[in-house]
Amino acid sequence: MKRDAVQTALGQLAGLASRPVDEAARALIRASLSHRSNHVVARAARAAREAEQTMLAPELIGAFARLLEDPIRRDPGCVAKTEIAHALLAFDHAAPDVFLRGAVHVQREPAFGPPVDTAPELRATSAMALVLTGHPQALTICVGLLVDPEPVARAGGLRALAASGRPDLALLMRFFALRGDKDPGVVADAFSGLLALSTDDPVPFVTERLASDDRDVARAAAMALGEARRPEAVGSLRARLPHEDRLDVRHAIVVALATSRDDAAIDALLALIARGSAADSNAAIGALELYAHDEALQRRVETAVAARRPAAKTRRRATR
Repeated sequence: MKRDAVQTALGQLAGLASRPVDEAARALIRASLSHRSNHVVARAARAAREAEQTMLAPELIGAFARLLEDPIRRDPGCVAKTEIAHALLAFDHAAPDVFLRGAVHVQREPAFGPPVDTAPELRATSAMALVLTGHPQALTICVGLLVDPEPVARAGGLRALAASGRPDLALLMRFFALRGDKDPGVVADAFSGLLALSTDDPVPFVTERLASDDRDVARAAAMALGEARRPEAVGSLRARLPHEDRLDVRHAIVVALATSRDDAAIDALLALIARGSAADSNAAIGALELYAHDEALQRRVETAVAARRPAAKTRRRATR
């Protein structure tokens, strides 16, 4: 197929974002879901999701089945099947045939070196959809993903289990965190799941990991405590910071304080900007860019930076 024909189809679909969704737009999306180019199918699925065209669910399901008939040839990179799963998940559409097949689909494609599996995001998205649509096999499939070779799939399994809201799964999260994972982001998801599900107080358990000799574990714990947005978690981060001398872990704690969106945490970061070390000050300024839209807070950042300049000059004079 000529590249310009694919680009034309992609351009037509992109143009839907700037116009009301009418029958002509739906017809374009519907036709594009049967296009020979997997990139066009992926863009059509995304357009359906963004426009909330839930009535196109049957066409999405049909396209998914067609792409699975010869997955590598028809959908290299697994981009279209993944977008279809995202769309059906956003619609909260119970499509068990799609999600059950998607949750176990492995697509190894030729690459420089060993083949590369391009389907971990599809497995993760499908597992989440099975949980949110209440499928009876959902938890079994999610637990299976915890030993998936791909970190994206393992993280997806943890997030889906956390989305179930079942407190009895907190012990599984604790076990996974104790066992560890070679990917720090996956460990962070285990900590987050524990913080979300546990009926006892999981903050001390995660806080202990802030002092771990394994820097990846310490950073993962900081990330999870910040995302928990709980006062006691913020207190743990603030208490640990003065005793942490590893720059990368200190930076993770600073970012976590910003992520928490806690007023006391914001005050602590402003104090770091004004009176902390140069590294901490720069880290805090960067972390507070999360609130670039908050004009009042950015003025407070500017005030803290201005307060730092005279102090820096005084320190330089004192060392002469």
